[in-house]
Amino acid sequence: MKVKIDIFKIFTNPPSTMFERITLFLMLVISFIIFFSPLRFSKISPFEAAWIAALPSLSISWGWIVLLRSIFRKKDFSIKTK
Repeated sequence: MKVKIDIFKIFTNPPSTMFERITLFLMLVISFIIFFSPLRFSKISPFEAAWIAALPSLSISWGWIVLLRSIFRKKDFSIKTK
């Protein structure tokens, strides 16, 4: 019996457990602060700075969730083949 990991399911499923939701929120906040800190001293508007900081923080936090899922929750995202 072979087992394949469903990559599409790992990337597209929303966070289902409370641990995933808390991890996603914390990574989002931490990475947003890291990306927003240098921008608040620049001459761009605060709305534009928040938008520029939000894009990489969303991708990094979602990537972190995908990495944790692929390491610790393999049984939930595996497909059994013959």
